[in-house]
Amino acid sequence: MSSLDYTYENLENVVPRHFAGTEALVTKTIDPKRTLLLALDIQKLIVDPDGAGYVKSVGGAPEGKDTVEPCLQVIEKCREVGIPVVWSLWGLRGDGKDAGRCVEKWPPLSPGAPDSPASWGNRDAELDDRAKPRDDEPVMYKHRFSSMYNTPLDEYLRQDGRDTLVIVGVTSANCAHATAIDAWNKDYKVVVLADTTTAIPNMLEDVPMGFGQHWEALRNIQMNYGDVRTSREFFEMIQ
Repeated sequence: MSSLDYTYENLENVVPRHFAGTEALVTKTIDPKRTLLLALDIQKLIVDPDGAGYVKSVGGAPEGKDTVEPCLQVIEKCREVGIPVVWSLWGLRGDGKDAGRCVEKWPPLSPGAPDSPASWGNRDAELDDRAKPRDDEPVMYKHRFSSMYNTPLDEYLRQDGRDTLVIVGVTSANCAHATAIDAWNKDYKVVVLADTTTAIPNMLEDVPMGFGQHWEALRNIQMNYGDVRTSREFFEMIQ
């Protein structure tokens, strides 16, 4: 049994893809010539069981380590059909110059400290060992959640005539959510794949199935900023 099973079996029930009884989707099919894949922060901090921010399965949300394989499968499929892949990593300087409000929000991670798991150069800031960008795939390093903030992602999309951004990776409530909002505001079609992402539980860890920060983030994305699918649905859309 996998922590992804709940997503595959219940996504439509917990993240309805309709509004007032009407299908509400911006992407019915995927055109590889108009699509770009963002491999979002598939880093040891969240997806490695030894990571300081490792996410266990709560409320039916995927466990961190289980999100990596569907990410890799989507990346390989995109490479096969000619969809370009751009990678991002999130981290902070070890001298505190860009830590911002993280210092107050996440004191256990000691943001901005040299030995913080979130600091560049430390183990948790690295990509998962299974995630390997190709030489022709750009890798962006960012210090805020949105992969649209102070990065060239918008230029990558516009320069290549892409109007659809597919997001795989973590976390659903932070970087995927923030990126989806910024992409929506720039009029891109956004697709977030639910089995490739997860989120740190809310403060009440004993939550019912289908609840918690992960699901609330996906419901918010589906309602307001894009489409929430699974990798299996994505493969069908390409076909």
